[in-house]
Amino acid sequence: MKTFAEEYTFSKAELKVLKEIAKGNSALYLIQTKLSVKPPLITYIIKKLQTKSLIKITRKGTKKQATFNDTKHAILLKRLLSIYDYVDWENVLKDKAIEILFHLLNDSNKPVNVSRNTFWRYMKDFKSRGIITQEGKVNPQFRNLLDFLEEYQNFFVQKIVAKLSDTSVILWQYNWTLLIRTPKTTKVPTKNFHKTALSIFSLYDLPLFSDFDFYFYSTTKEVVKLEDAALHTLLLERDNVRYSTYALLLLKKMEKQIDKIYLLREAKHYGLEKQVKDMLEFLQTHIRPDGQPLPTWEEFAEKAHNYGVMA
Repeated sequence: MKTFAEEYTFSKAELKVLKEIAKGNSALYLIQTKLSVKPPLITYIIKKLQTKSLIKITRKGTKKQATFNDTKHAILLKRLLSIYDYVDWENVLKDKAIEILFHLLNDSNKPVNVSRNTFWRYMKDFKSRGIITQEGKVNPQFRNLLDFLEEYQNFFVQKIVAKLSDTSVILWQYNWTLLIRTPKTTKVPTKNFHKTALSIFSLYDLPLFSDFDFYFYSTTKEVVKLEDAALHTLLLERDNVRYSTYALLLLKKMEKQIDKIYLLREAKHYGLEKQVKDMLEFLQTHIRPDGQPLPTWEEFAEKAHNYGVMA
């Protein structure tokens, strides 16, 4: 079975075909001749590019023609290949390259499924062509590449969400990890979608009723922990006192089981480290810190009493 990364990465052959189409060589027989590939291979490549919504096939008489699709990421890729036609994109963007560029785009660390040697080999290639600066950022001169990467990633993110329902909403995103709100009636695939936040509070004897369910999408996380549920609740709306109160209830209810080291490490990943530290201090001192979306202790104590939590 394909990995998710294999769905969006490019082979060298795919990029060669895309470059020919960008040059205006749309007839499949012409592309096949120029690249010296056999009909079954060109058919396979075309199907892969159609799956990525990059090209469409039309007929002119008895001949098939391939042109760029009218999707935004396809238009941006065509522009990239046309403007920088001197770049050997078939060597630059093949295999793990797109995956690495996605992570650079989001200022994140090395992709987890890319070896250190592979990562630095690609980085060396990017830098030698001026695509990546010495500081490890995408060169602003390749603005068209940035635009394409952003829209291409967005296309695949929307494909993920489309597996749920038309009314599902992304509440938070970082690379390929998503926090999604969806109607309770939604049938959710079992792979990579983990129920979280308020939707699993009942597991800890904190039943909260909502018209929605919340899911954490991740290709690497195997289970949502107690600490994750609290953090994901804060991510639903960072400055909302209501969600902060719910997270406090869970932290208070399960305080003896909380792994504070894991909680704070994950909080830092989400940009919630200070808020979580202040919440833990609030539970100890009963004093609301300035500048945090938290209830007063009296308000929290009343809410805790209503849910059977000892405050």
